[in-house]
Amino acid sequence: MARIVGVHGIGWSWKSREEMHETWHGALSTGLRNIRYPDAGAVTFEAAFYGHLYNGGTGKSGGDVLYTAADVADGFEYELLEAMAREADPAAFDEESAEPASKGLVVRGAQACLDILERTPYLGGMTASLLIRQIKQVHRYFADPALGQEIRGELETAIQEDTQVVLAHSLGSVAAYEVLWNLKDVRIDTLVTMGSPLGLKSIQRRLARSAEAEPGRPPSVRRWVNVAAEQDVVALRKRIKTLYGGEVEDFVVTNPLRHMHDCTLYLTNLRTARAVEAALG
Repeated sequence: MARIVGVHGIGWSWKSREEMHETWHGALSTGLRNIRYPDAGAVTFEAAFYGHLYNGGTGKSGGDVLYTAADVADGFEYELLEAMAREADPAAFDEESAEPASKGLVVRGAQACLDILERTPYLGGMTASLLIRQIKQVHRYFADPALGQEIRGELETAIQEDTQVVLAHSLGSVAAYEVLWNLKDVRIDTLVTMGSPLGLKSIQRRLARSAEAEPGRPPSVRRWVNVAAEQDVVALRKRIKTLYGGEVEDFVVTNPLRHMHDCTLYLTNLRTARAVEAALG
């Protein structure tokens, strides 16, 4: 039983549940100690870890030929890549261009986007191949129903009756949103989304929730706090309140440019710590 449950984002395929628990619990405790929360050392935490689920599918492994622009699929994957490039360097898109009409144009467009991202500090040393791999992880969450269900099932198992806070980073915030829409018997005090892509139209279109419901705060959640770093190109839409019925508390924060999407920086952030403190009392 844990009062706080955390669900990670992309890039944890070759890590472990133990590593996530140690990293997240440590960063969270640091943030709580920074605000002098008296019970920081006693906070219980459960890791909703799903990284290993990506190891059982198809795709290039670490030892294979690296991903290139030619591996970026038209549609969802290209949309995400282009959106990131636009956020990193808006001036590069001043001249309007037509939508890709063939795979050749998609490849050239994807390569142009990768060139933009690689010449900015936003990737923090991340290679183009790794970036494409992570975009494909997001795509697979939606395109592979069995995988998506397993990921959501991991979070559903982690959440128990005494869970008061769900901390969700990156792709984990998408899974948390969908899970918390469907939980009937559990009441969560606070959902904290960190570095979330929930503001992207391409993500919103694919979200699962009650068919008759408008986008909004999941009914199993009392309070929704969204923390997005100004420099984070994954959280492209920093303020998502207007997209979700006005029931989100948005906080735009600052992360070091080369670590703009780092989960530990979000977990130690003042806004995250205060949201957790308010929920735990």
